[in-house]
Amino acid sequence: MTYHWIDQPARLAEMASTLPADRPLFLDTEFMRERTFWPKLALVQVNAGEQGVWLIDPTTMVDDPGPLTRLLSGRTLVMHACSEDIEALRMHTGEAPAAIRDTQIAAALCGHDLQCSYQRLVRELTGTELPKDATRTDWLRRPLSAQQLAYARDDVVWLPELLALLEARLTELGRLAWWHEECDRQLAQATVVGDPEDAWRQVKGAGNLSGVALARLVALARWRDIQARERDMPRGFLVRDPAMLALALEGPQRREQLAALDLHPSTIRRDGDTLLALLREGETQTPPDALPGPPTPEERQLIKALRSRVAEIAESMQLGTEVLMRRRWLEALARAPEQLPEPLLGWRHDVVTRPLLEMLP
Repeated sequence: MTYHWIDQPARLAEMASTLPADRPLFLDTEFMRERTFWPKLALVQVNAGEQGVWLIDPTTMVDDPGPLTRLLSGRTLVMHACSEDIEALRMHTGEAPAAIRDTQIAAALCGHDLQCSYQRLVRELTGTELPKDATRTDWLRRPLSAQQLAYARDDVVWLPELLALLEARLTELGRLAWWHEECDRQLAQATVVGDPEDAWRQVKGAGNLSGVALARLVALARWRDIQARERDMPRGFLVRDPAMLALALEGPQRREQLAALDLHPSTIRRDGDTLLALLREGETQTPPDALPGPPTPEERQLIKALRSRVAEIAESMQLGTEVLMRRRWLEALARAPEQLPEPLLGWRHDVVTRPLLEMLP
């Protein structure tokens, strides 16, 4: 399939005007975020059917994102494993898609691996082997190489055929509505902006803290999250998680104490006084409830029995166990069945949640 390089807003607007407004877009993106907090949209690939593949260069449209925004506005996007793509598109255009149809989710509901890659799915459904050698290249570099352009084109060439095959199989299995529900959930989750007040929950090891140490961590994590957004850098570039825990546990009072807590010298020079002030601030605050600790022996036994039941149900449906029940959902159900995680209230309720609830004492 031929491809067209589009790096002018006017050209994109002209070509987009030829697409029916109600037509879904078969789409993929390339973005970079290794050294930034926000994803940097580097390329948007659209399979436009008879018009070939459009390789849209958003780096030339930063000052005029309107044509790309209008191309995506109000449409259903057919993509593969698209949660981060949605974030990258939203950062560039300011909008989220009207709906998504994720072929990775569809594949999982048809019995493929939960994390089945696009290349693997193409191979399993069409017998075509796609190259993977451009996956980790610098997509913001210009000009893109012929290898990168071919890789980018291939990432959308097979989407229409995958969609047709997966939709047919889901319809046959009676799971089409399940897919739509899962896609709607993913879209909602992908468009949520994290609250800095909850940032401490994402610090690895936070579950081991309580009391004043946890209150300190809350203050530190809030500041780190806000600063990472403002400075557009990964959280770990500011303060790594192990250092966050050490600060929260030790509560140093002087700058000279910071060097012993795995903090980079540049961090101490730039933000040392701020970190000390945050620790003092945290000590004046009421800590939140600690995260749940490890399951008790009784809970472990119950979780083991519930997991066995999930495996039986999944096997009978030829589904991966993780498709039906994530580990964290299972533990939450065992500990507080009156507060079921939201995914267990949809199509899963009759399929797996109800049978598990019937096992509870």
